[in-house]
Amino acid sequence: MLYQVLRAYVRLGLHWYVPDFRKDQLEQAKYEGPSVIVSNHPNSFFDSLIIAVNAPVEIRFLTRGDIFKHPLANWVLRSLYMLPIYKRTDDPEYAVKNDFTFDECMRQLQAGKHILIFPEGRSHNLWYLQPLMNGGLTSLMERAYWAEVPLQIQPYVLNYNSFVDVPKSVSLKALPVIDTTEYISGHAVQSAEVIQVVKENLKENMTESPLEPHLPDEKTLTLLRIPAKIGYYTQFWFYRLWRDYIRKRTEGTIFFDSLLFGVLLFSYPVFVFLISFIVGKLTGFWIGLFVFLFLPATAYCMAIYQKIKVETDLETHKGNRLSK
Repeated sequence: MLYQVLRAYVRLGLHWYVPDFRKDQLEQAKYEGPSVIVSNHPNSFFDSLIIAVNAPVEIRFLTRGDIFKHPLANWVLRSLYMLPIYKRTDDPEYAVKNDFTFDECMRQLQAGKHILIFPEGRSHNLWYLQPLMNGGLTSLMERAYWAEVPLQIQPYVLNYNSFVDVPKSVSLKALPVIDTTEYISGHAVQSAEVIQVVKENLKENMTESPLEPHLPDEKTLTLLRIPAKIGYYTQFWFYRLWRDYIRKRTEGTIFFDSLLFGVLLFSYPVFVFLISFIVGKLTGFWIGLFVFLFLPATAYCMAIYQKIKVETDLETHKGNRLSK
């Protein structure tokens, strides 16, 4: 239940954060059987959100294991269908713990569920495909073969205009499904061959350059100009406070979008409610209700009206750990 509610809420919130969102060939992702979802991984946890809210099915996620250490975090993350995957540097018992995770993945796949894994392993805010870390995907394919699970591989390609600016342009493209049962030979699944096909398909469909935004036409900009200006003068300060704080906090790392979107997703509705409540107390219920609807409407107009910037730094590898 928590997953379904949050997915709907995130989908709604993305309209403000990503006003230029392009969906390409998503009908190719049919999910007709148990599947492992793979994608390039340029933008940390934000990639998972983009895929999850656009998939027609519930998705389980393999997520970095170090964030599961706190008992409360462990409970929340597992409630959101996240499963820990550990690196050698995370835990001396990483191999044993990963075996438990892969066992759980197999239980989910045998039940016809869907697992998201990023074969690059790490995100660096780059536009080209990183070397694949094949261990996780290979293990799942081999286990699926021995468990007689007809595993499908569903690839996606993600692209962004920038990793450091908002509003955003984002594209999500579904690639043709790969049926691993077609790669069985000599009583084994040819996992290396499947991974090579995955790699080639991803590289072939990646532009290796930032996504160029689709600009609204002049008529739309004219219609939005006044409400966008109202949104800017009444609310941009709130966004800027969070943006500057998160930008400083995440400088040199991959977490800008993940943290900023998460903070705005939960703090902005509180901000709107408080302003509306105060106005309603001072001037009456109906004016308060009007403000409650008017603020997010003008903020949405502002998001569409604002220029979407294209990042120019295409080579800097960013870290995947926040500073203390």
